Amino acid sequence: MVGRASLQLRADISTITELVMESLGSSTAPSAILLIVIILGVGLFFFYKGIFSAFSILSKGKLTSWQGILVWICSFVLFFSLWDIVSQLESEGINKIPSPVQTFAAAERLLVSGKLLSEAWVSCLRVAIGFVAASLVGVTIGLLAGSFLLINRLVVPVTSFLRYIPPTAFISLLIVYFGIGETYKYAVIFFGVVFFIIQMVIDVVEDIDRRFLEMALTMGHNNWSIFKEVVIPASWPRIWDVLRINLSASWTFLVAAEIIGAERGLGHLISVSQRYLRIDDLYVGILIFGIIGIVTDRVLEWISRNLFRWHYVTINR
Repeated sequence: MVGRASLQLRADISTITELVMESLGSSTAPSAILLIVIILGVGLFFFYKGIFSAFSILSKGKLTSWQGILVWICSFVLFFSLWDIVSQLESEGINKIPSPVQTFAAAERLLVSGKLLSEAWVSCLRVAIGFVAASLVGVTIGLLAGSFLLINRLVVPVTSFLRYIPPTAFISLLIVYFGIGETYKYAVIFFGVVFFIIQMVIDVVEDIDRRFLEMALTMGHNNWSIFKEVVIPASWPRIWDVLRINLSASWTFLVAAEIIGAERGLGHLISVSQRYLRIDDLYVGILIFGIIGIVTDRVLEWISRNLFRWHYVTINR
């Protein structure tokens, strides 16, 4: 029975492979084979882990380090395999999707010329300045508005109103006041995220365990002392998560700012590539945004886990 089942499994895999090759063409054979191998490998891995543990919310974070790395690598291999298969489908001219190999070749060309690093550096600097300014203002106002009733009543109605105005609607107005120089780009990023940071920090403060505040009151602390000794320390771990979330949004507003009136930056690179139909360069610019985003997010997560170890010990109990 086992031998017959094994032969049947091999026949099924062979049939699936042949169907994929026939439908996609011989040029996609390596990617199709790799795709099948990854799907089967991940499937066997989760079968080994157990169906319940693999798909249960209770199993979050239960993978060992090497298992997590393996699945992480498989996810990207799966992504690039699908991309390669789609790029080989029948399409000509500007509608042709460049393959990963073509995109990496374009990235190498831009990297060797120095253009890619210089454009990425300009964009990173703009995001850093605009986002840091928004974080300082947003976190300060959010902490105060979340802690003191009068400030809350003054701030929340205005921020709630401004949050629902698309930040890109301010672009024309910001160009009028700041021109198309660097200040305008910082302002787009600043106004794009500051109101969301304020509201999210207010929510963090209001979600603090009230028992901590009551204990501080019974120990004789006044309002300002409670704010410094209880509210700020208890809020920081989740405020850090708020900043991580809004940092990704900052890149969205950067692209909107760089497409209009910019002569440098990744957004400008994407805009020029689209204008002159350099589709592979356009894909490079998009991928660089993703690479920078995932690297900065992992760095911020690492900093958070080292700065606020007590917080992660508490939530993992």
